[in-house]
Amino acid sequence: MYDNHTHSVDDRIVSFHQPWLRPIVRGKAKASVEFGAKFDMSLEQGIARLEYTSFDAYNESDILVSAIRRYHDRHGAYPERVLADKIYRNRGNLNYCKDRGIRLSGPALG
Repeated sequence: MYDNHTHSVDDRIVSFHQPWLRPIVRGKAKASVEFGAKFDMSLEQGIARLEYTSFDAYNESDILVSAIRRYHDRHGAYPERVLADKIYRNRGNLNYCKDRGIRLSGPALG
């Protein structure tokens, strides 16, 4: 770190008993760093489907388009509506849904 002038180490081990765990900076009041898996889950007619899981930090909004495509592959049609958290309602996802006639419900941008 001294020779390379860096302040971080990619994929550093923080637990010898669970070496796959990575710290995820969340910025919450209770704990600014969390450990464990992040996952995206979809719910369809009472059935929960795990869309994506990772022990590394990632942007959740990137998963929405691939989840909608997998829905299309399973059913042969796009969903009528998608209820999503605020992080999923970015301009790219809104435009993707609008072009395919999908109503993306959730908190407004801004």
